[in-house]
Amino acid sequence: MFSYNGKTSATFFPITSQAKKRILVADDSALARLFVRDVLLSEGFEVILAKNGKEALELASISRPDAAVLDVNMPMMDGISVLKEFVNMKIPSVMFSSLTTESSRVTMEALEIGAVDFVAKPGKSATLNVEEIKNDLIKKVKIAILSKVFPSFKTRHEKRSSLSLLVATGPEKVAERVVIIAASTGGPSMVRSVIGALQAPIGAGVLVVQHMPPLFTRAFAESLAQKSSLKVKEAELGEEVCENKVYVAPGDYHMEISADKRILLHRGEKVNFVRPAADVLMYSAAKRFGPSSIAVILSGMGSDGARGALAIKRAGGHVIVQDEATSVVYGMPRAAVEAGAADDILPIGEIPQKILYLL
Repeated sequence: MFSYNGKTSATFFPITSQAKKRILVADDSALARLFVRDVLLSEGFEVILAKNGKEALELASISRPDAAVLDVNMPMMDGISVLKEFVNMKIPSVMFSSLTTESSRVTMEALEIGAVDFVAKPGKSATLNVEEIKNDLIKKVKIAILSKVFPSFKTRHEKRSSLSLLVATGPEKVAERVVIIAASTGGPSMVRSVIGALQAPIGAGVLVVQHMPPLFTRAFAESLAQKSSLKVKEAELGEEVCENKVYVAPGDYHMEISADKRILLHRGEKVNFVRPAADVLMYSAAKRFGPSSIAVILSGMGSDGARGALAIKRAGGHVIVQDEATSVVYGMPRAAVEAGAADDILPIGEIPQKILYLL
């Protein structure tokens, strides 16, 4: 997968540091373990290494780490099984996932279960940007340490009914109203809980910006589709925005809505350091749908969506922001509140009901 020249050492790697946070790293690849170990040691963390899932669980019970970095696929006990235990133990976890279709699907499952975020490993044919991976790993581990751990959140509306399926497969109609959902770190499980509770027909199109790289956004859309009576798909250039459909912005592409209510995708400059960016989509929604638009800002790091939500509010639309108590990371919601964009600040469990009320 990638080459690395770090040297093997003992299982525990303490380092004198003011922060002195303890991170457990579990991966069956020795190269991957040493790579992650050295990156974290360079930032002053204490590091504990495990070569499989069973060992990770045993070491976590003894050492009580502040956060964990887990490989998705491990022998004896896979990453998903370990994660479920770590969620119960309130240990925030970052998944270390290969850039493959199967790994992306498993990673989506991990995010739904309660993983804080993931770092993408390069595929065999990918060009490895070691510095980018290092920076991503450091950033997300630091976020994980400060984040809250929530078990998978489900609503009583998440299961499809036969009636919902009938409506969801009916004739399509171009949307006159839209709901724009923005999320980042900690967001996938929150998006799922909202989408799963919006039972078709809702009389609006739903567009989602979840900060993820390519391949993972498609797996995310597929995961959402399994839990919703709405039609869910990764957005495609030129398709109409229709009622009772959910469009997930593809990784590395900004998504906008054209004057004739079609999906526009482009690779313009990053906005708020991300692509896709919620601000880009929300500006276009405010312009095309005005008072018939609803913005929803969920858990996430940074400030993406704050300015776009304010644009929707100024156009006569409505803005719902997730509250701090139920956010894994209260960055994007806080930014929207501080920008004066929020009309409602609600716990995640009340957001679907509010959307349906407004529609």
